[in-house]
Amino acid sequence: MKRNRVIYIDVIRVTAMLAVVLVHTLTNMIVSGMGSRLWIPANIMETISQIAVPLFYMISGVTILNSSKTRDLKYLFKHRLVRIMVPFLIWAVISAFFFQIVGDGFKLDVIIKKIAMMYNQPVITAFWLLYPLIGFYLLSPAIKFFVDAANKTVINYVLILWYITNIFLPGFVTSLPPEAGTFFVAYGNGLMFLSNMGGYFLLGYKLSNIKKENINVKLHLSIFSIGMLVSIIDLYIVHRYALQQKPLASFPASVLIPILAGSLFLICKKYEGRYPEKLQVVIEFIAPLTYGIYLVHGIVVALVQSVINPMNYVAVFPVAIVICIVGVWVMSKIPLVNKYMM
Repeated sequence: MKRNRVIYIDVIRVTAMLAVVLVHTLTNMIVSGMGSRLWIPANIMETISQIAVPLFYMISGVTILNSSKTRDLKYLFKHRLVRIMVPFLIWAVISAFFFQIVGDGFKLDVIIKKIAMMYNQPVITAFWLLYPLIGFYLLSPAIKFFVDAANKTVINYVLILWYITNIFLPGFVTSLPPEAGTFFVAYGNGLMFLSNMGGYFLLGYKLSNIKKENINVKLHLSIFSIGMLVSIIDLYIVHRYALQQKPLASFPASVLIPILAGSLFLICKKYEGRYPEKLQVVIEFIAPLTYGIYLVHGIVVALVQSVINPMNYVAVFPVAIVICIVGVWVMSKIPLVNKYMM
């Protein structure tokens, strides 16, 4: 059966979600497992997975900035923000209770403080990703007016400015000795209107409007393959020999992330209409569940790691992801839960 649905966005969405969950199952091995035969594969997979968050923001930019509804403030506050904020707040409260109880025992005052501090810091580290996303949603009507009025030259200018100030220079600074890097750290108020993650929303929008026939898939496959190989070698050497404080140690990997994410995005778009039928069925089943999976995966991974050795990510990841998918799918079938928690 031939589908009219644009599948490449869902392919990217599911890929990003799987990579995010994978990263959170690799942490124990990367931090404490040097010397294990599983340590090198873990570092390689972590490096590859670094493009997950950029891809997540890029597809948000695609769906929001290409929608005519984005200009409507009523739609934003009655639908979009409610859809993202309510489940986030509910699962943040649940996560605060869960991790406090399993970590240090039930202490209501500590839990309440964590929840009250939610505006200042995420209840759990994994939820940091939602803060830039919420900010993007709040600003999306204004950004929509900008992209509709701006020509390609202006959009390219903003993206170049973002790359220099938020990707290149910060990567350069962190790769220098502290006494030298200080000279390249920008005064905070000077760049207050530029966002580290915000550029990915605009990048996703720009790339989504490139015609498929204009995408050179061989070029982008080469860029992605070579760039990823450079990143893997770079970060392996840095982690293996503890070179984090050495000049230019992780600079190549950090500045390549937007380039790798952009190339993979275009590769996925180029193959639109050529994805195998069975893969499309799987992707279309999982894609609507991705936000729910993101919200619950922290708890699920912790539960799985309480049964399976946390260092054994080869077992933890597949078990955790299956539980997440099945659990969220079951919850999505309960109308009240689906409406407020997914």
